[in-house]
Amino acid sequence: MSTHSKQFKTHTAMPVIAASYIGPSLMPNRNALWEENELPLSADGLVLEVMGQPMRRAGRFIKMVACGGLACLQKVFLDYLKGKKTGIFLATGLGNVDEIMPFITEVFKHGGGFPSPNQFANSVSNSAAFVLARICDVTGTVLTVSQEELSFESALWLAQSYLESGEIELALVGGCDIFTPTVEEYRERVNLTCGNFRKMPMGEGSSWLLLGKNEEKSIGDILAVDFSNRKTAPEDGSPDDNILRCCDEIMSASLLNDGSEREKNKILLPGFRINKTETDLWKQKGWAIEDYLPCCGIHSTAAAFGIARALREKPSTLFVHYNYHDSGKQAFVAASTK
Repeated sequence: MSTHSKQFKTHTAMPVIAASYIGPSLMPNRNALWEENELPLSADGLVLEVMGQPMRRAGRFIKMVACGGLACLQKVFLDYLKGKKTGIFLATGLGNVDEIMPFITEVFKHGGGFPSPNQFANSVSNSAAFVLARICDVTGTVLTVSQEELSFESALWLAQSYLESGEIELALVGGCDIFTPTVEEYRERVNLTCGNFRKMPMGEGSSWLLLGKNEEKSIGDILAVDFSNRKTAPEDGSPDDNILRCCDEIMSASLLNDGSEREKNKILLPGFRINKTETDLWKQKGWAIEDYLPCCGIHSTAAAFGIARALREKPSTLFVHYNYHDSGKQAFVAASTK
């Protein structure tokens, strides 16, 4: 889908009912300090804080997914989903690598092995989403979406499509990726090479949005989710110029529809592939830059952290999260807060 203004596809604004973010410090909705060399922290304290009891036979990835989703729902109440057609859309770039690798090693080691039932259950790619669905008593659409560093944007787009079609009434959309030692191997898994990312420490997180339709009590709206390719940009401008043009149009339309006379702040949330030259271009066009990565570090679904954090902490704001894959595919999410 092109981001050229004449071809840009608009979507119905999708209300965000609740949002929650968890970063490497494993403290819900707090920007606590953390150190890359101390990762990963134990998730058991987070489980007790969010769930009130331990999770038995669950791996760290499943614990992070469950806590992230529940932390979001706790901003409303768990019974909010009752009687409503709800979908769960979990985005992850690397998934439960820490559980998959021991399972594979056990199965394929010399002479063959016999992995435990827990190893098998924790290694299944969609197990975390289904554990969350069971906890929340969700029996509808439950999907895991993996598109590397554009995973969360893809899941958000998919959830929006399900909501617009009427297949579901609510969508719990999250992004979760966990630190997988060592730092060097983690960087390699995320495909970080010289010149293709901003110098930031590695991190992890589990951040979630609860979306609905025609909800009166919302904290903001998702205005657009869109994708294009930097290598096939229209001839009348650079990829960044065309995205800027589209975002300005979206924001202008949002202000008209909002009916509010109060001017809103315009903020860019740059993903970890966006360099200073590109952010400077946005600054020249009147956009403030909010670099959220120092709070969560680089991980494949860091976008979920940045977007959830902005929805909770940036009132009366129009913001855009922009990032692209090393292959050239780019994605942006435009949103506004009350």
